[in-house]
Amino acid sequence: MAEANVLQSLSEVEDSRYVIGSPGVGYYVDWPRKGALLTGGSFIGRMKILNSYYDIRLPADIYGRVVVDEDRDFALPVAYGEELFRLNPDKSFDESGQKAAVESGPEAIDTSGGGFVVSAFTTGIFYAKPSPDSPPFVTEGQEIEKGKALGLIEVMKTFNHIIFHGTGNSDTGRIKKIFVKDAQEVKPGQPLFLID
Repeated sequence: MAEANVLQSLSEVEDSRYVIGSPGVGYYVDWPRKGALLTGGSFIGRMKILNSYYDIRLPADIYGRVVVDEDRDFALPVAYGEELFRLNPDKSFDESGQKAAVESGPEAIDTSGGGFVVSAFTTGIFYAKPSPDSPPFVTEGQEIEKGKALGLIEVMKTFNHIIFHGTGNSDTGRIKKIFVKDAQEVKPGQPLFLID
């Protein structure tokens, strides 16, 4: 079911990487930073098409670490199907072949211990509970299935669910680690959950 003002990116596999393509003709902005970890359904930027803005999301079965070859201006003019960036599906290694520790503020979070990382798809405030008096969506050690809400990210009074889309290998998992606290500010690509 499509949401209003949301487009799904195009994708194809080339040289063992996903090539993420533009879903329309316009200006591409707010793309993820190089090295960010993305999962299916993640927010990957916005497109301005005929004076309207559309959020762009990855297809549900696509995941990996962002590979961008060059520096870009604030807004990138793109044609339909034009490459926006590539994703390396082996998220445990950076582009130099070294184990990755993802930068997340003043300290680095080491996600190299194994497991599947669910990252923030936008800048906002992370909420672990649906309301202040409710229990958290998930806790460490909890078993989860595809479609499970893991938390919320608030952007300008709009609450966006963080949905578990599977690990790429399985539709189930277990919450191994929660990297963020309730009401903490997060940035795109910042690790939120580590899932076995």
